[in-house]
Amino acid sequence: MSKKDGAVMNRVKVVVRLRPLFVRGESEENANVIQYDVANKLLWVMPRDAEDKKNRRQFKFDGLVGPESTQYDAYAAVLPAIESVFDGVNGCVMCYGQTGSGKTHTLSNMSKDPDQVGVMPRAFNRIFEYIDADAGTHQWKLTVQYVQIYTEILMDLLQPSNEPALREDNGMVVLTGAEEVPVSSADECYKVMQRGLANRATSKTLMNAQSSRSHAMYILNVERSGGPEMTLNKSSLFLVDLAGSERIKKSGVENAGRDEAISINKSLTALGRCITAMADRRGKTAPPFRESKLTRLLQTALSGGGRTSLIVCCAMGDSDVQETNSSLEFAQQAMRVQVKEVRREQMDYGAFTAHLQAQVDTNADKANAMYAQVVAKLKGDIEGAMEKSAEAAGLKSQIANLKLLNEELGRQAEALKGKGGPVKASSGPKVAEAQNKLKQMTQQLQEAQKERDEVTVMLPDIAAEYRELGGHAWHNGDTAKAQAFYEKALHAHIKCMGKEHPEVACSMGDLANVFCDQGRFDEALGLYQQAYKVHKDAFGADHVDTAGDLASMGLVYSVQGKHKDAYPLLKEAHKIMATALDPDHPNVQQVKVFLDKTKAALT
Repeated sequence: MSKKDGAVMNRVKVVVRLRPLFVRGESEENANVIQYDVANKLLWVMPRDAEDKKNRRQFKFDGLVGPESTQYDAYAAVLPAIESVFDGVNGCVMCYGQTGSGKTHTLSNMSKDPDQVGVMPRAFNRIFEYIDADAGTHQWKLTVQYVQIYTEILMDLLQPSNEPALREDNGMVVLTGAEEVPVSSADECYKVMQRGLANRATSKTLMNAQSSRSHAMYILNVERSGGPEMTLNKSSLFLVDLAGSERIKKSGVENAGRDEAISINKSLTALGRCITAMADRRGKTAPPFRESKLTRLLQTALSGGGRTSLIVCCAMGDSDVQETNSSLEFAQQAMRVQVKEVRREQMDYGAFTAHLQAQVDTNADKANAMYAQVVAKLKGDIEGAMEKSAEAAGLKSQIANLKLLNEELGRQAEALKGKGGPVKASSGPKVAEAQNKLKQMTQQLQEAQKERDEVTVMLPDIAAEYRELGGHAWHNGDTAKAQAFYEKALHAHIKCMGKEHPEVACSMGDLANVFCDQGRFDEALGLYQQAYKVHKDAFGADHVDTAGDLASMGLVYSVQGKHKDAYPLLKEAHKIMATALDPDHPNVQQVKVFLDKTKAALT
């Protein structure tokens, strides 16, 4: 992986796998002509014939899997391409080589012995291990398609009656018409693979008793959504088992088998030309992807911005030296291919919307809880204030009565003194008792009035909080709750400020706005008229707040169809506002709009 102009460039990674000698029944004379150094990823082709210098070659690749290696070693060598789908990047693992070199065994071998299973089953396990480890952080959707190209005919291995086709979409080649099977486990992927392999074309040749006579592509489509990133990633893993290249004379095929071999070699030649063109850094020749169905099908896998790993399988016998060199030359050319990585990622609007809705719900719950707390507190404060007020009124009444009693006793005492007669003994204690009681109740009255005054001081703040709650409810469309809060705010304002205060007029306007939304226009009009009188008396007829009340009354008349009543009010309101405010002020513009509409309705 490298970077060019900030973009990530992925080079095709090539791993060579050497098939053990004698697997195909070679004789002792068919000696091993390949020497290799796994640690340094080097191999040498050394033909037995010392004169065969043209086939003496040295190669170095990204990875070398020797004949003594395991199936896991081959899988581990291509793991980065498999794991690319976790990043929203396409991945491709492709097996190339002559017939009988071990391609199908390497890629798709199915065995009861877990050590012998191929790359594909291991890839399925790795992908679902990753999804299980994700532990529900993201949502995953996986589907599988499995197709083959047999004598230049594209076939669906999962539903042979289908007629799949290739079409272009935004510069990418898309497979259509092939069955797409949803999968949710590695076992389901494996069963789909078995189902497809049962329909794949194979036949016997001199080089392989069970030779694949078609190119097969297993496509695992991966979609990941949600999560903290709130992104939607779409990618595909292409697992490609190419039919073996071969010399017809050497493979011994005849009739239909000869046609199969010609078709296979032709498509592999087209693939070679595409690789050569892609490897040319000068870009003089466009890759001829349209030359065959194989190259068209591989176009997205090879040039679609993904990570590609090529497993080149080679035999080690002297009789295969020509085919081995040809495969290794193809592999070396493929190592020169670089493509710019494309991450198929976009905003997951569904997850983003759900996230926002969850935040809204959470905030709404918090707001409702705060409402409940504030309302409870305000209710307690108001009730306390009312109780103190009632208590003070009661004490005041009792004090007044005691004062009357005290005055009457005083008059009686003075009358007795004037007549020269003694004051009754019983009268003295009564007067003293009344006076003492009067003193106590006067003190209680003073304390009650003090507490009432403290509550009265709080009432403006309480009223302001009620107005704020009412405004919040109104903007959220809850007119019933808004009305309740605004009525409490108005009551609190009147209690602490009196009916003629401008703040009371503002509370009247708030409540009138709610009545308008509820269609209670007559009630709204009455409140606007009261507010207008208060504002006019407090600020004068030319004040902006007074003009606002005129405009509100005009709007109510207009809505009721009383345009003759509405027009002069709106006209006066606009005149006042246009004088006091900037001409571009929203209130001036809004009243102008309503004024023009009302004027038009009158004409």
